[in-house]
Amino acid sequence: MKVINGIEEISESYDNLCVAIGTFDGIHYGHRQVIEATINKAKEIGGKSLVFTFEHHPLELVNKDIAPKLINSKIEKIHILEQIGVDAVLFAKFDREFAGLSPNDFVESILKEKLGAKEVFVGFNFSFGKGGAANVDKLAQIGKIYGINVNKVEPYQIGNKVVSSTIIRKLINDGKLEEVEKYLGYPVFIIGEVVHGKKLGRLLGYPTANLKILNKVYPPYGIYGAKVMIEGENFERDALVNIGQNPTLKPGEKSVEVHILDFDKYIYGKELVVKIVKFLRNEKKFNSMDELKKVIRNDVLEWREYLKKGSQNGNKS
Repeated sequence: MKVINGIEEISESYDNLCVAIGTFDGIHYGHRQVIEATINKAKEIGGKSLVFTFEHHPLELVNKDIAPKLINSKIEKIHILEQIGVDAVLFAKFDREFAGLSPNDFVESILKEKLGAKEVFVGFNFSFGKGGAANVDKLAQIGKIYGINVNKVEPYQIGNKVVSSTIIRKLINDGKLEEVEKYLGYPVFIIGEVVHGKKLGRLLGYPTANLKILNKVYPPYGIYGAKVMIEGENFERDALVNIGQNPTLKPGEKSVEVHILDFDKYIYGKELVVKIVKFLRNEKKFNSMDELKKVIRNDVLEWREYLKKGSQNGNKS
């Protein structure tokens, strides 16, 4: 899959290009309807599929304090889109120039001239143009002028609820991981680069990989059982993850620390794909290193026991 960082970086045109447009801040079942319809149409007409999205939430331009945190970071979006089978993804910069484009300018200068789009797919509540004043019907109307066919994808419902990023963000914040998976279509996961920490876990006998913190939604602070894939490997390893502020060793410092079971190799600078499987316990402050070490040992034993039972029952975590 080709990754294009910015409209100015578009260097080639595609015949019969089908484009899915959206913020896609968390690629959930609703978003997948738009993206997969785009892929299917591209295959049908012998074209290519491209996802037009943004690295940051557009509301960050208005006010970073009120902009919702992303469910999927940029690297996580790329990971999911590759799995879905998209040919290319364009991360447009949502700056003042882009935000000030008129609806006609957006269609003419970007969709037609820059991308050469033939088919466009958007969600039912799509808005665009200066101030977000234009809707799907307006896009279809302008699209006809430039020979672009616009497809509106209806909302996707589970039960009586329309799947939305707002619902999913709340579920993640509330720690309702099984419900989140129902709406996302995959477990909550974190992709992060391993950075240097204080190496205090190594002193305890449980070395951890510290992940770079991103501006995204994380599950509540606590200890989780997880599956981890290390960059360069194509299989998952069992792990424990501490999401929080590590009140015993690093009070007040937000961190994501991954202890990979039966593993102690140099992986600084590599990316980890961390799939959160099960909540084990809340984070708490301990009075001594010995007390903390004992509890971590129990966490490891509990997670191993859970994995063992799952294996015996034929379940794959």
